[in-house]
Amino acid sequence: MVLRLAVTAVGIALFGVLAGAAVAAPSPIGLWKAENGRTYRWAALPSGGYGEYAMTAHRTSKNRCLVKPNTLVYRYHPLGGGLFRTDSFIWQKGCSTHWSLNETTLKITVTATRMTHSCNKQYAKVCWTYTRARDTQAPRVQAVDSEGTVDGVTSLRYVVSDDSGRTWEALYVYRDGAVVSRYRTTLGPAVKGRMYAYRLDATPASFRGTFRFCVQSHDAAGNVSKPSCAKVRVR
Repeated sequence: MVLRLAVTAVGIALFGVLAGAAVAAPSPIGLWKAENGRTYRWAALPSGGYGEYAMTAHRTSKNRCLVKPNTLVYRYHPLGGGLFRTDSFIWQKGCSTHWSLNETTLKITVTATRMTHSCNKQYAKVCWTYTRARDTQAPRVQAVDSEGTVDGVTSLRYVVSDDSGRTWEALYVYRDGAVVSRYRTTLGPAVKGRMYAYRLDATPASFRGTFRFCVQSHDAAGNVSKPSCAKVRVR
């Protein structure tokens, strides 16, 4: 069995098996164009929920202020049932940044191409609408020197990140300059700073020694990273 794993400080968490993986529900993660014409990036927060980041200029009543990419605009904390508590949004006043601790509860509905926010008490009125923007940013991946044992486990390690938060990887094993094995993961989480491993169980004896593997990452929009390579030592 071949698995894509995420390696954390407290151990290894399974993220999916190559065959039979369930189709994930649409997520707010990615780029969205709001009805005001501005584009926003939605990303997963480490503590859970989502952050919304402005990607274009922001206009106030008196000023036009350039909002740098990755400037936090809103935070959304899940309450269950599609409801989110929104707090700590950044807004512009005189081209300076201010925090507001006002809180509100919204219902967020997401499809493949559309996201709506409903804000009245019964959550029947749509107060904000987004359409999914085209993703043109390629993932970033870095292969990491790895090791394994014959008849045991060999983990091909790498770190990967993407603005969409989800990628799949193609991995190639080289011996004497030629590709001897190819592997592919399913679409799964790609969290910046987290290490992943493509695990080979029952490593064959032909893998004994030191060789090279390369990994290339793809996102759901079809963007492809540059390949990255590292060494693997199998004892």
